[in-house]
Amino acid sequence: MKQIFVIVILGGLLLQTFSKGLVLAEFSLNKEYISRVLCINKSRPKMHCDGHCVLMKKMEQQEKKDHSGNSVTEKFEILIAQTASQLLLRPEKAVRIRPAYLSDVPSRPLHAVFHPPKA
Repeated sequence: MKQIFVIVILGGLLLQTFSKGLVLAEFSLNKEYISRVLCINKSRPKMHCDGHCVLMKKMEQQEKKDHSGNSVTEKFEILIAQTASQLLLRPEKAVRIRPAYLSDVPSRPLHAVFHPPKA
């Protein structure tokens, strides 16, 4: 089930990413039909449009579709604030902190504790 979900999501992302390429591929596969039936300039063969007018319209539609989905008109900011609390340190409850390099060297090396499990 996970594999099918991943394939569907990946396919959707690839279709969205390569949408212009798909429009061009559709045009190149159906070029003859588009130039014969759908072309706006088919009555003027001297222009040699060959359906490029239809291709440009589809590319413009795809461009508008891409920009309308990606435009961000509003920006939201989330501000997380924390009030400062007063920290009181009393000498009798203070903890002495010593840096690790000043501490005593352990009597046994640490690698003696960590070893692979026995089979």
